[in-house]
Amino acid sequence: MKNIFKSSALVVTLLASSSLLANEVPRAFLEGRAAVLRQAGCYVVDYSFVETESLKDGYVTDKRVYDTNSNKTTYELIVPIQKSPTEIRLQHVLFMKDFKTGEVRGLIKHNAEDWAYESSHVFDFVSPGLWNSVPGKLDHGWTRKITNLDDGLRYQCEAQWDLSTFNPEWSCANFAPIPGRETRDMGRKDYNTLDRKSRVIVYENSWVERQDNVKTILADGVKTPLAREAGRTWYVRQPDAACAEARAYAENRKAFWNVLMEVWEEYLATPATFSEKSVVNGMPRFAAMYAVEDEFAERLNSDPSLTETVKSKIRAVIDSYRN
Repeated sequence: MKNIFKSSALVVTLLASSSLLANEVPRAFLEGRAAVLRQAGCYVVDYSFVETESLKDGYVTDKRVYDTNSNKTTYELIVPIQKSPTEIRLQHVLFMKDFKTGEVRGLIKHNAEDWAYESSHVFDFVSPGLWNSVPGKLDHGWTRKITNLDDGLRYQCEAQWDLSTFNPEWSCANFAPIPGRETRDMGRKDYNTLDRKSRVIVYENSWVERQDNVKTILADGVKTPLAREAGRTWYVRQPDAACAEARAYAENRKAFWNVLMEVWEEYLATPATFSEKSVVNGMPRFAAMYAVEDEFAERLNSDPSLTETVKSKIRAVIDSYRN
């Protein structure tokens, strides 16, 4: 597993793989990989989500707009990591800057995107906490797996990159848990799942994810649409120096993050049905995992012999949230 932290422009070297041993590497792989790598770098990020239509009798749309940049500027450093010959992780590191003073605050490891070419299996979200694996079904398909803050699975979707357009596009629809921004920031408790439609478009110096979602109430196996939501997350490229603090943070934490990623691969590499608890003893899993990271991240940098101990700690957290 090769880690790519030094340059966002670095191109991942194509390695030998049983699925790619041919005289000519598929265009869908090469150009899809290039589109994924173009998303790496330092960005100002504009998030915007708003309800556009009520879909349930008696429900009045929430007029609030989810916007993180009303009193600050939100940045993300996106670091590419080669997980395998056909899989690339885009690790997001989130932070904010005061638009007047330039002070950096709120620096955290955010979600990651694992882009995999022709995945053998994909995990489908069934209901809150329950996942089922299905075979990968697309020739030349790219699976995009979004992780939680602790690297656990948030949702996964498989589609082909559309390489016929001037700017590469990837569009996919899937069923998913309620977003963290809704429960954490917006205080929503009146729905529990989301029918997502995501469209990723990669431009020369920016990329955007547009969403057309339906907030959905899932109860006793029945889906009740609540409201339609329009979303946009726009990543506008900045000079690398604008993310200097985030890059230093990623360098300092990468030993732990690599171990965390490896342990999760143990759990998700094999097709299976599994269920998880969102809270144990009043604590969400990401908080329990953060505690392990805080205890071991810097020690692991100077003492690699702690790796197996750290893996055991991580497994213990994961197992305690499995049903």
